[in-house]
Amino acid sequence: MTRSLTTPFLVALIMLGSAHGATAQSANRDQVIENFVQADANADGALTLSEFTTLIDLNAQSGIGRAAMIKRLGRYGTAFGRLDGDGDGVVTAEELQALAQRAQR
Repeated sequence: MTRSLTTPFLVALIMLGSAHGATAQSANRDQVIENFVQADANADGALTLSEFTTLIDLNAQSGIGRAAMIKRLGRYGTAFGRLDGDGDGVVTAEELQALAQRAQR
């Protein structure tokens, strides 16, 4: 299953998988994208809390970023809440792009 993701969205996904926006290696980038595609059960390009939990679990398995810490501490809801800027229950491409922009400042 392959999906075309926009560059800003890819940057945000990489940052989600990277500790404090550190430059992700190409293998991490590819793995984060693959994990996102797997986690996005309905393929709508946005993540519900359940889908986000799956993404974090997959990223933790892959040793990407802070995912293992989020999983270990059970802080899925906290991490999700920080990304879900408008509080509508899904994390969208726009919200991930906002994360990427904040981290670049």
